[in-house]
Amino acid sequence: MKKNNLLLAVLLILVLLYFSSRYFKSNGSTTFNPEIIQLDSSKVEKVTIYPPSETEQGPILISRSEKDWEVTQANIKSKANPTRVRSALGQLQDIKAQRLVAKTKDKWQSYGLTDSLARKLEIQEKGSRETTTIYFGKTSYEQTAASQYGRASLTGSTYFRINDKPETYALNNQIAEAFNHKFNAWRNPQFIQLDKDQITELRFESNDQEDFILRKNDSLWTISGSQTDSTKVARYLNILRSQNSSLFADTFVPKEEALRTLTVLGESMDELIVKAYADTLGNKYILNSSQHPDVYIESDSAGMFKRLFVDKQYFKADKK
Repeated sequence: MKKNNLLLAVLLILVLLYFSSRYFKSNGSTTFNPEIIQLDSSKVEKVTIYPPSETEQGPILISRSEKDWEVTQANIKSKANPTRVRSALGQLQDIKAQRLVAKTKDKWQSYGLTDSLARKLEIQEKGSRETTTIYFGKTSYEQTAASQYGRASLTGSTYFRINDKPETYALNNQIAEAFNHKFNAWRNPQFIQLDKDQITELRFESNDQEDFILRKNDSLWTISGSQTDSTKVARYLNILRSQNSSLFADTFVPKEEALRTLTVLGESMDELIVKAYADTLGNKYILNSSQHPDVYIESDSAGMFKRLFVDKQYFKADKK
């Protein structure tokens, strides 16, 4: 008899546990909504990124202008890298919480979500007077089980919170990383962009070597009437058509004439002038392009300076 009562009690406990788990699961599914942020990237006008205070970096403002995006930090305003901005906003629009981690503010410290520890985003949408503020905190990693190929991998979750709401959530790590960049990484790196097939003339002027003009006659490139090596010319034009750099020299002010000047002329294209100034203090060169007249970039003797400012011998046809 006692044995039957014991079995009945165990069965009753198991039934209670089953229905309790069903209840809590059902109750959780009705209260947790992974789409806790509703943003439309096409309506975002301004995003201000506040790095953690311990980094001692100033806030970065990304704002929509009439034609494109601009990025500002302190007194430096620049065209933004459109690809990076679009990618970041796209991920922001798709943000979804993986799970609810904590419900009270006293947990913010342990997840790196206090005002001083978190990376803060203030998002302003067109036509809205209110801003949405997202705080990104610590990232935790977990090692997944080995696959059939015998390799394990790491998955990351970043903790975040919204506005002044007390709840802490976890999300996919890649979204937070989309906004974890220094100022120069948000800037447009484009320095030269040309259609090489439109180019008909290149003028090379220098203070320390011979000036010369590379000119296209019909389909042949010549220097002072002498034919050049077509392979070398083609290689140079492929280099010239697209040059990018994020080595900005924002404090540079030209005080002397340019050491080298490259002028590019062609059909149905604006004249391009590239100048290189000697930076004797840093043993480097500072370059400027007429396509971006307010931008100066830095180069050493083996970088962009060497690629663009070649001498006359560079195009000379090899003797057979």
